[in-house]
Amino acid sequence: MSVLYRPLTYDDLAQMPDDGKRYEVIDGELLVNPSPAKPHQKIQKRLGDLLLSQEKSGAGEVYFAPVDVRLSPYDIVQPDLLFLLPHRSHIYHLSGVVEGPPDIVVEILSPSTRNIDQIRKAALYARGGVPEYWIADPDTPSLTIFALRQGQYHQVAAEAGAARSLILPDLTIDLDALFQDLSR
Repeated sequence: MSVLYRPLTYDDLAQMPDDGKRYEVIDGELLVNPSPAKPHQKIQKRLGDLLLSQEKSGAGEVYFAPVDVRLSPYDIVQPDLLFLLPHRSHIYHLSGVVEGPPDIVVEILSPSTRNIDQIRKAALYARGGVPEYWIADPDTPSLTIFALRQGQYHQVAAEAGAARSLILPDLTIDLDALFQDLSR
């Protein structure tokens, strides 16, 4: 008896159980991630607060996982955070799906997602046209911001302990404050 494989789609993803796990589809393959650990949550909250300050100034809108982002019929992911500029807010539909690339996508590395976030998702986000991809690593600790140029990500250099977004030029991220007291 042979088993036929077909790439999974958003319709398949919508059938997954609501069991507290995060389900994503990359290249038609199902990925299942456990709930994130406390350091991950702290970084997500801190980056979220910084992005909320940008939202309050009218720069756009920030959203926290879980939000489905459909980059193709076979690529549906749930970034830890995403940011949409005002003229692109229409891509987040009332159904709860972002149809197309957000302006900023943030992934916070966990042991179970490290390789996926750094390799597969980086390639997916570049291919999908996400202008800025942030990777926060609680273990190093580091925040790397990548800007998309000609279909490839290039690292945006941090200056004097601060990271800066090209999409949100008024945003400065104090790296010491971002990673302070993660073990408590």
